[in-house]
Amino acid sequence: MAGINYLFPPDQILNLPTWRFVLHFEVTPAYHDGFRRQAIANLKAAQWKIITFPFGLGDLALDGSGRAFSVPIEVPEDRRRRPNSLADYESDVWKVIGNVTCDGFGDIYYEAVDWRE
Repeated sequence: MAGINYLFPPDQILNLPTWRFVLHFEVTPAYHDGFRRQAIANLKAAQWKIITFPFGLGDLALDGSGRAFSVPIEVPEDRRRRPNSLADYESDVWKVIGNVTCDGFGDIYYEAVDWRE
């Protein structure tokens, strides 16, 4: 069973300057590249309420160490101001997790970031 680990205090989300995050899915010994390709296909087919994938989905890959599959997500500022944006965001994050999680991936690390456009 995989755990979810936060790299920022989750109760502080409303205080963050941006809603830009990376979900890192640790690779397990059962991993093969078919899991990555299926995760990308699942993410492309899903309907998203509020998040975007700022770098697209086509180039998602394992990190340089080969130990994690990383999915950058963002809630643009205009969407962040919508009523119920936090609930929609949380729903979409769980949808990302559900569309990626399989035997090839273990623990999930959730990181707040502020990349420059």
